Amino acid sequence: MATSIPNRLLFIDGKWTEPIRKNRIPIVNPVTEEIIGHIPAATAEDVDIAVEAAQTALSRNGGKDWASATGAHRANYLRAIAAKITERKSELAKLEAIDSGKPLEEAAWDIDDVAGCFQYHAELAEALDSKQKTPISLPMEAFKCHVLREPLGVIGLITPWNYPLLMATWKVAPALAAGCTAVLKPSELASITCLELGEVCKEVGLPPGVLNILTGLGPEAGASLASHPHVDKIAFTGSSATGIKIMTAAAQLVK
Repeated sequence: MATSIPNRLLFIDGKWTEPIRKNRIPIVNPVTEEIIGHIPAATAEDVDIAVEAAQTALSRNGGKDWASATGAHRANYLRAIAAKITERKSELAKLEAIDSGKPLEEAAWDIDDVAGCFQYHAELAEALDSKQKTPISLPMEAFKCHVLREPLGVIGLITPWNYPLLMATWKVAPALAAGCTAVLKPSELASITCLELGEVCKEVGLPPGVLNILTGLGPEAGASLASHPHVDKIAFTGSSATGIKIMTAAAQLVK
């Protein structure tokens, strides 16, 4: 499969950014075991920059640009991402197959599901608007109560190698739909399409810092993300051993 591997940097604050230490990790084709390219290797310094960008995006313009914008506003971006993913389906499927080792046909199904997931969460984002300030019936007339739905904050997303872009989307799409901003750290074993999601976000004009994508090793990038004091929630899929480490780090600040 003759497929050109894009040469990407880290995706931080809406821009391609060189890692502070300028380290890179080889991309190994699991079928041939050949090195077919390289991805940037983020470290704690890069995590700090990405989290700060996510914080800024969360509060920019008093939150009106993203966090407190209407769900319909955020849905427009999610649908644009879905459309761009569909447009690039063939290319993304080939990259997914060569990176993770799965059959091309299965990779193509995954890319369809990626677009469908962004579409689905666009609908959920719109539905949030009608649910804001839902009144709650109480037996005492002196009290008034309603439900206010607000984004949690900056979310750290750590995802595995077997469904690289799809598993990342399962975390990215709902976080963005809810008005959160995020830092995604995909598996270093399969990161190519997750970096391409950064290019998609750039092309559709997603506000800078809403989604940041850091490739790198778990002990150097993932651990820093899990323990970062300004990350409000961690979403993780992976091995039990890594999960224990992430839960331990997150528990220090009760994420």
